[in-house]
Amino acid sequence: VNMSVAILPMSQDFGWDSATIGIVQSSFFWGYLLTQIIGGVAADRIGGKKVLGFGVLWWSVATAITPIAAHKGLVPLLVARACMGVGEGVAMPSMNTIISRWVPTSERSRSLALVYSGMYSGSIVG
Repeated sequence: VNMSVAILPMSQDFGWDSATIGIVQSSFFWGYLLTQIIGGVAADRIGGKKVLGFGVLWWSVATAITPIAAHKGLVPLLVARACMGVGEGVAMPSMNTIISRWVPTSERSRSLALVYSGMYSGSIVG
């Protein structure tokens, strides 16, 4: 379940006010922000597949520990959410590197449009 959906019952269960809800929701972006440039540099140096694979593994583990962290307290939850952001932050730069190396120049804009529209379509479909 997406945190934007789960945050309402969680806030009731844990007694969070609107400020705490905002901090929990923003904590993902703390980690995400940190890894945009680092992810791009790493993808250029060691390859987009490896960096993306690491990111998927990292955010999967962070996703799995999120419920446990929430029950441990607010700080562990914030750390788990920031770690999830770290893993997801490398995804976009890695995908751009993969596309730049695998897709012919004449087809790159179409490929990027397909990849990025697929992400948003997935959010709509659920």
